Amino acid sequence: MLDSILPSFSGTLACWAGFIGVLAAAITFLCLGFRNQWVAFSMAGSLLAGGAVMWASTPAWAQDPGALGAAARELIDQAEARGRSAEEALQGWATQVQERGQEYRQEAETLAATNRQNLQRGMTMLKNDPFFGDAAEIASAQPEEEGALYIAVSLTMPKPALRQLALDANKAGAKVVIRGLVNGSFEQTLVAAKEIFDENSIGGVAIEPQVFRAFGVERVPTFIAAKAPVQPCDQGVDCDSVATPHDRLAGNISLAEALRLLAQGGDQAPDVARAALARLEG
Repeated sequence: MLDSILPSFSGTLACWAGFIGVLAAAITFLCLGFRNQWVAFSMAGSLLAGGAVMWASTPAWAQDPGALGAAARELIDQAEARGRSAEEALQGWATQVQERGQEYRQEAETLAATNRQNLQRGMTMLKNDPFFGDAAEIASAQPEEEGALYIAVSLTMPKPALRQLALDANKAGAKVVIRGLVNGSFEQTLVAAKEIFDENSIGGVAIEPQVFRAFGVERVPTFIAAKAPVQPCDQGVDCDSVATPHDRLAGNISLAEALRLLAQGGDQAPDVARAALARLEG
């Protein structure tokens, strides 16, 4: 059968060159297969190597068919064993990747829970500070039941403007929100807040990054009148809360002027703006 496909191995220089070339190709396939966990390459390399040996043994086949059949069977068994070994190694690698992915997801969930606990602990520290007293409800206040008015600011804004916005927000029932902690530190945030606010203006200030993410705030100050407050997101470290129906505008204007514009031109929550304006002017 083999003689009908390939000429018999005669031991000539051409035959030996062909034999060495096939073996080199087989070794290349085997190296690529085992290095990259490519089962097909490993199988192909094994088959090439086995075929080369079988071809080189064709002269002896005619002399001792039984012995050569056993040798061929041994080569085939070795090739199959290598293929199974490579397949098992590939399956083990895939399982390891899946297990690592599960570990990373659990670590992310743990980190998110830890961050929330740390934030709550830090805000409790601010509440207990004698300067702020009970008015410092940063990130720990319960959400409003109906409507929400946010003023997104930054502690890098001019101090007089921040003080006035906080005073007006306290009277109008709005909440002044900042994106996060100063340099990631509760202590530095407390120091920065003390330099800007006083006991009368701190009550409506909160650290709520979810407001910035949900409404896509890029400029400060931004005034947002929403039908409902933004709910915290508990699905990961960087997940985004869903924005509720709202009207918004940005610019260096007073809260009173912003509320008038939102009450007159808003189409989602003008009633929220009107109610806040009435409290501010009342």
